[in-house]
Amino acid sequence: MDLFKKQQKLKPYFETAYGCAVFEQVAKAGFGIGGAGGNGEVYVFGKGKDNVKKVGGSTLLQVSFGFQFGGQVFSEIIFFASQKDFENFTQENFEFSADANVVALNASASAKVSTMGNQSITVGMSPDKMELGYDSCQYTNGMAVFTVALGGLMYEATVSGQKFTYKPTDGTPAVETVTE
Repeated sequence: MDLFKKQQKLKPYFETAYGCAVFEQVAKAGFGIGGAGGNGEVYVFGKGKDNVKKVGGSTLLQVSFGFQFGGQVFSEIIFFASQKDFENFTQENFEFSADANVVALNASASAKVSTMGNQSITVGMSPDKMELGYDSCQYTNGMAVFTVALGGLMYEATVSGQKFTYKPTDGTPAVETVTE
């Protein structure tokens, strides 16, 4: 989460969102058909700046179709605007997105059109130098998604979908969520 907390324009999300899901390392590869996967943690924000409670874990699986070649590793964060939006994440939902990315080692440029997430066009030389976000919080369907390329070599113009499996830390049964 520290990588995203360094992004000044994400500060309003950390201050006003109900919670978030953080995937620190997602590995992705593709040649015509691609896939990605990673494990993450799900948090709920309480009152006060540093009151963050881990409430569960999540597994991300992504399938993509279209022009793509290479592999990359990226981090992803999903902010939930409200408790209802958090609950939607822990239940079955499905969205498609269209991606156009170029990643070479730690340099990247990307644009995303999605029915769920919203990320501004991003260009940078390393995760520390990228600026993500907006001057004010913007959500689509109660969620805001941001990614940072950590490295790799990937060219793509794809349609993809991400599926999430959520498991609360209290041991109750897991719930699958499909989104992105």
